[in-house]
Amino acid sequence: MHLILWLLVFVGLYAVMRLPPGRALVWLYVPVLLLVPDAFHAITPGLPDPSANVAVMLPIFVAALAAYGRDWRPGFADLLVIAIALLMAASEFVAAGYSEAQNLMFGTLLQIVAPYLVARLAIDREGLHVALAKRLVFILFVIGLIGLFEFRFGWNPFLYFGERTFFAGQGVGWVTTFRHGFARVAGPYAHCILAGMMIIMAYRLSRWLEWGGHWEPHFRLLPGLPWSKGRIISVGLAIASLTTIARGPWLGGLLGAVFVNAGRHPKRKAAFAVGLAALALIAVPGYLAFQSYLEVQPGVEMTLSQETAMYRKVLFEKYYVIALDHAWLGWGRNTWPRVAGMGSIDNYYLLLSLMHGVLVTALLVILMGWMCVRLFRVGMREPLASNSLAFTLLGIVIAFAVSLVTVYLGEGVTPAFFLMLGWAE
Repeated sequence: MHLILWLLVFVGLYAVMRLPPGRALVWLYVPVLLLVPDAFHAITPGLPDPSANVAVMLPIFVAALAAYGRDWRPGFADLLVIAIALLMAASEFVAAGYSEAQNLMFGTLLQIVAPYLVARLAIDREGLHVALAKRLVFILFVIGLIGLFEFRFGWNPFLYFGERTFFAGQGVGWVTTFRHGFARVAGPYAHCILAGMMIIMAYRLSRWLEWGGHWEPHFRLLPGLPWSKGRIISVGLAIASLTTIARGPWLGGLLGAVFVNAGRHPKRKAAFAVGLAALALIAVPGYLAFQSYLEVQPGVEMTLSQETAMYRKVLFEKYYVIALDHAWLGWGRNTWPRVAGMGSIDNYYLLLSLMHGVLVTALLVILMGWMCVRLFRVGMREPLASNSLAFTLLGIVIAFAVSLVTVYLGEGVTPAFFLMLGWAE
């Protein structure tokens, strides 16, 4: 039954026959990406095993290249994205051979390069900035409402019903985790921190839409509500973020908000200076407080939060040395040496270095830094009265960059992140 995912290739083909590639991205790819868990694949002997978003992206990517490829002049960020994808595939080929590298090569093409390039080539040309933002935000708002069920009852309907119907035996490794007695909402993204990253992304875009007056005044079916549609969606997404109980995305979202709101301040340069100074002043005592937090007195039992923090600290110290042993191309996705009791790498920069080498990690950091600098410059050139999409996307990139210290970049979050980068570029 899982082979039904291959039908999405034909659905995507039909979409690009009826719509320009950017509109096919907004109206077909985005809902599939956000709603269908990437944990489910069409397991196909001798061929790559696509997830839903990969299958539907294939014809959209080809159509975008056919429509806009002649006018494409690769920039520095484009080259970085392609280099990251190629090096990841080469790393896996060297470590494990073609049979293992096949799926990764297919995945890096259609989950890294393709979302980036389609957004890069089509969104601005087709005037889809508002349409894309609305689509992303509203779907994630609905996912947040469904997440209230998971928060209350402790099981994930997105994974449960998929596994019980078309994808038996898939996705069962992902379980709902709990903190402070509450279920941490993961939704279609399998892990609560990944869900937290997606919700933060949607919240920032929601605020941009609200500030710019892009929403209708009220929900069409609920015209009597006291709040505007934009305000209800923004508050709903803020609540959805709380249900993930994911501190990494909260911190990343907070840091991103500093830049977004400084960009809206009448004295923009002074606001950025004050914000950066405040972050610098907080960083040192924050680090010292964290170290003190990890110093547990003899005979005193650690809290669950202290155990988690200590695990990440020790994990980094042990795996850092292993990563440097194969620094250039890494150990491969499934063949890096495991430290007993530390199978989960809760830091994507470390995990990426282990799997595919320090060079790929460096390129990813350079890519995010380059994007931040370019978005900042664009935002600073815009009039003060404008509602800056550049600063909004800057806040999103910062939020993702910080969150990746606490979780891996995977599932549907990978193509969503590179779609954001392509949109920003």
